[in-house]
Amino acid sequence: MAAPLNSALYSLLEHKFGSVRIANEGAPAHIQRFPDPFNPGKFVTRAQSWGEYYCVCCPFCNDADHKLWINHRYGAEYDEEKGRRADTYLACCYKNDCVKENGRSVQLEQLIFGPGRPIVKKAVIRTAEINLADLELKAPGLIRPLSELPADHDARVYLANRGFDPDYLAAVFDLGLCEAPTARYEIMRDRVYIPAYFNRKLVAWQGRLARDAKSKKEIKYYTQGKKSQALYNYDNACDQDCVVVVEGAPSAWRLGSIGVSLFGKTLSYWQENTIATTWSGKPVFVLLDDDAAQETEKTISKLRQHNLQVVPVFLPDERDPADYTRAALRDLLLHAADTAAVAAGNCLDSLKEV
Repeated sequence: MAAPLNSALYSLLEHKFGSVRIANEGAPAHIQRFPDPFNPGKFVTRAQSWGEYYCVCCPFCNDADHKLWINHRYGAEYDEEKGRRADTYLACCYKNDCVKENGRSVQLEQLIFGPGRPIVKKAVIRTAEINLADLELKAPGLIRPLSELPADHDARVYLANRGFDPDYLAAVFDLGLCEAPTARYEIMRDRVYIPAYFNRKLVAWQGRLARDAKSKKEIKYYTQGKKSQALYNYDNACDQDCVVVVEGAPSAWRLGSIGVSLFGKTLSYWQENTIATTWSGKPVFVLLDDDAAQETEKTISKLRQHNLQVVPVFLPDERDPADYTRAALRDLLLHAADTAAVAAGNCLDSLKEV
């Protein structure tokens, strides 16, 4: 197979959907779009050739036959006035035409590119390399992986005392220690660095004290990026057969590849739509901390509006999910799935791992 005409878009789709087929391989699009003189505010589109398309399974209608076709020009430019990417009309579901339903076009755009500015600037159509580091949120300084710290380092000892393997956290979640912060982020010095990615793009990060807080005034977690437009551990969880929605990063660490964190107790509109789109047709467990009963009910109500297989999970004591063993969490999740009459299948098998 030749290199895709829009290698950046193809890479994002491959990461997001796994299987990507190419139609009209190598054919550039020749499309004209101009205002309709008879319908103000509308446009007329004429195409000599629609060109190359990337075909994936539509996340809106449980498609399994790659019926969602996304043109290689999709989202290639950014419309500053509208505050979103241009040419997003160049996507069509040939199963149910569901992308045209209210709000679905924006959901698909954000599912592929994430929130905020695009990572594909202007008309980057051919195989030019894109320096993502120039377009994404920056780390707060020099980060040293936890796996490179000595065994008796405060950060490793603190995490180990909480029942976490620092080497596992470094390998799977990219955790490190901020040893040399920039002047702007001096508060991050010697904090555990916790990055959050969306489609391989850094969208938020947190700095955790490498010890217990000494007082309530001490900032335990320092966060940068828009928490409402991020789901911690999304890139590991997006292709799993289920997801467990939790509050904080440590709870996601305990759950491994199936856990995503909201960075708090409340579900934002962006998080709601991203969960609904990514895990359509799959069990969605809601496992917030024991003091978040009201927020849990609101989150469940929002997600059920998308006809998701929502499974409420309520903890039997005052511990956070991070304070349980993986085996204990698996038992809680399986019991909750049975209670909600949702077939969990083998999606929780990863919690059997030591």
